Amino acid sequence: MNKNKTQKNIPNDWQSSLFKNCHVAVIDGDRGKNYPKQNDFSSDGFCLFLNAGNVSKSGFNFNETQFISKDKNGLMGKGQLGRGDLVITTRGTIGNIVHYDNKINFDNIRINSGMAIIRNKNKSIETKFLLYYLKLPSFRKEIKRVSFGSAQPQLTIQIINKFKFIFPPLPEQKAIVAILETWDKYLKKLSKKIEIKKNIKKGLMQRLLSGEVRLDGFSGEWKKKKLGDISSIMTGNSNREDSNLDGKYTFFDRSEDIRSSSVYLFDGEAVIVAGEGQKFVPKYFIGKFDLHQRTYAIMNFNNTDGKFIYYYLYQNKNYLLSQAVGSTVKSLRLPMFVKMPIKTPPLKEQTAIAKILTTADREIETLEKRKKIIEGQKKFLLNNLVTGKIRT
Repeated sequence: MNKNKTQKNIPNDWQSSLFKNCHVAVIDGDRGKNYPKQNDFSSDGFCLFLNAGNVSKSGFNFNETQFISKDKNGLMGKGQLGRGDLVITTRGTIGNIVHYDNKINFDNIRINSGMAIIRNKNKSIETKFLLYYLKLPSFRKEIKRVSFGSAQPQLTIQIINKFKFIFPPLPEQKAIVAILETWDKYLKKLSKKIEIKKNIKKGLMQRLLSGEVRLDGFSGEWKKKKLGDISSIMTGNSNREDSNLDGKYTFFDRSEDIRSSSVYLFDGEAVIVAGEGQKFVPKYFIGKFDLHQRTYAIMNFNNTDGKFIYYYLYQNKNYLLSQAVGSTVKSLRLPMFVKMPIKTPPLKEQTAIAKILTTADREIETLEKRKKIIEGQKKFLLNNLVTGKIRT
């Protein structure tokens, strides 16, 4: 690839056109009298009728689907997808774009009233290049700029038709697509590998932390204890206002992000659990840290492996949730932690189990870091190849 150092805007051999002038049709759905009502939908049927959750930022998502019958589909007019079409969301979460290619298993799909079809009719335009163009951060920024409505942002067909499309000659489009697809395929491969590793870890946790499977060389009895008998459980006395972004010590509260503090309250190995929230996901930490007044630190483990306790609590997040009180904001009380039943094997087996699960975590973290690097490379290539800043 050769970098174009002289061209500030677009290369001379690239074209610039509005959607409406370059044979790229923007089509909305059938919103008339035959638009499906709630009782027209079923969990299975002839035609998949897209909902907002099916069109995500990262592609199609078919975790939840709804269908209409062949007869109902026949009564409707425009809005049915053809292979190769793009779909863009136009109401609520706007600007999500997906490609209905041959990899999608549904042969009959319709858009709902919050979407539009982008259909490429120009043989000089590679549809996949158009897809990458529509995913440019600059294009998404333009979408937000021209959309209207504060509570529920919207795009119209007329607005989309006036979007500018800049594209190179077809051979260069194909070359750019080939490069970006290489990164996409590798990212998909990494994502699949991460998912496999996570499932393996999940299975290990279920079997090892319950005693269902014993490690070779270990045979001692698992004993029932209370968390308060094998550790010290305490809360902090700091508030979020006391935290900052450039402090020397880690600050823990109920939020997912980890902030910092200029002071520390505790020093040692700890399992941190928020005392309020909707999810009580524990964190493991060793060192000096500051703690929110409604967050718990489980420390000073007595003949018990702290990392084992961390994984045990992680595996039993649903138990923590079941013990929480309150309706709007769930809260955990100190007596719950003190009385929480824990079943543990001998210390050496605890440590061995914790090491296996820690190794699994490190493998996942390594893959996720790698994925983040590749995502950064893909973003750079997308921003520069599709805009002509770097030439193939």
